Amino acid sequence: MISSAARDRIKLAIDQLEEEFHRYDEQANSDVNNSYGAALNRGKAMGFQEAAHLVKAALHDVDVKSL
Repeated sequence: MISSAARDRIKLAIDQLEEEFHRYDEQANSDVNNSYGAALNRGKAMGFQEAAHLVKAALHDVDVKSL
């Protein structure tokens, strides 16, 4: 069983990953020239989004197994 403190740290990590996703997504969308930098920022955003999704799935799996 996972402790509530550990769950809170995982949720904080998810929040931080989602914040980074939004930060890079905004940077990519604000580049009106659609430059190479915008493409890199889109890639970073997608990476952070996927990482957040994987951590959420792992937390869900831990929660289900602890029932």
